Amino acid sequence: MKWVEPQIYKIGESRINRQEAARFLEDIGAHDWLVKQPWYTAASLDEANSAEAITEIAGRSCYKSFGLGLNPNITRIRQGSTEYLANVLAKGDGSILEHAVVQWIFRDVSRVFTHELVRHRAGVAISQESLRYVRPTELRMTMVPGSELSRMENLDELGRAMEANFARYQKLSDVTIRDDMRFDEKKAWTSALRRMLPDGIATTIVWSANHRTLRWVLEMRTAPGAEVEMRYVFDKVGEILVRDYPNLYQDFERRPHVDGVGHQWIPRIRSKV
Repeated sequence: MKWVEPQIYKIGESRINRQEAARFLEDIGAHDWLVKQPWYTAASLDEANSAEAITEIAGRSCYKSFGLGLNPNITRIRQGSTEYLANVLAKGDGSILEHAVVQWIFRDVSRVFTHELVRHRAGVAISQESLRYVRPTELRMTMVPGSELSRMENLDELGRAMEANFARYQKLSDVTIRDDMRFDEKKAWTSALRRMLPDGIATTIVWSANHRTLRWVLEMRTAPGAEVEMRYVFDKVGEILVRDYPNLYQDFERRPHVDGVGHQWIPRIRSKV
């Protein structure tokens, strides 16, 4: 048996199409605003913050607030992205944060974690390693550093009990599932026998979420009452979000938890934007 620590991978994100975005802005007469934007003037998109650019364009399109004169109702506009997005957060205009999405892989998380994660359904996409199709050949159990589980005095006893259970699982699998079986038969028996496996077994889940959802999940799943593995994983997610999208998460404060596992992320401006 192996004790494994959750791993977080940010594998993708929404990227702006500069040519089409520029064509739209030129068509509506927002040339002066366009040529001042870092995402437009950057040498490559790798230097641009696509998520923040997409969010700002979506928001300004609602009011046509790319410059004075485009909308006669507007007599003042916020020039910089930081100020503009801070105002968006303060007003709670969360819908425009739904346009940009981040793709993640959480590996070696437990099925305790994934059972809670999939409760967040709005603004997400989910693909998880299937125990109906995948037959484990080794026992990998998730261990969060500093968690209650890691501090158990009789952890070795627990480990031996799980190893014994997994040995019975492997024996039943070897006896029941033959190499010459059709794949659908193997699938059916794999699905039946997975009921012996514990929720703490390590798994992999691909999870995509927009920034409105990410802000809420970051706040909710790092709160003091959140499950320890959720706190641990989303504390690391929060570090990545603040690093890569500073204007979209500019209002979050990070406070350590009393038990030392992860941090609480608290929005200063407004909750659940």
